[in-house]
Amino acid sequence: MEKVQIAVRELKPNLLSDYLNLFDKAFTDFPDWAGCYCGFYETKEKDWDPSEKAGLEHRGWKSEQINTGRAGGLLAYVEGRPVGWCNAQPRARFANMRSYAVAIDDPNESVGSIMCFLVSPDHRGKGVGTALLEGACDMFQRDGLAVVEAYPRTSSKQSGVPWAEENYKGSLNMYLKNGFTIHRQLERFAIVRRQL
Repeated sequence: MEKVQIAVRELKPNLLSDYLNLFDKAFTDFPDWAGCYCGFYETKEKDWDPSEKAGLEHRGWKSEQINTGRAGGLLAYVEGRPVGWCNAQPRARFANMRSYAVAIDDPNESVGSIMCFLVSPDHRGKGVGTALLEGACDMFQRDGLAVVEAYPRTSSKQSGVPWAEENYKGSLNMYLKNGFTIHRQLERFAIVRRQL
């Protein structure tokens, strides 16, 4: 694996242009999600359309969320350029957990959730996901949360699934190597946790 220097920064309004730069070009290898802008779990809208068709609307919505401090997460940089994203926030901020709602045993539990990752195609396999994961754990610990959890897929939907779709939750192996354990195993994904 090629070793690169990765800087991780918490998303703030002053990083909006970096966030948009990353997402405007992030899905060159998977255009089905080119319009998501990582709002899927943050809105109560059941039929969130991740395609390019809805991209302009989602881009505007997410920009407003970032500018008003209602969106959280982390950006990864290599040589000053944004190359990765991790949607990591207190679990209570995700308005629609969808199939991951089964993770909620106690809605008042102090939990940080890692919902998804995005890594530019030319920076995959270079430690960007791991750097973002470490950054998320540090951020949650600093913010006083007790537990961090994530939801990696443990069985494929089908053969031929694009890399971005197969890996957007992070790999189970990445979590296990970084101090997480399986809290619950479900049919297609695990709930992994690490105490902070």
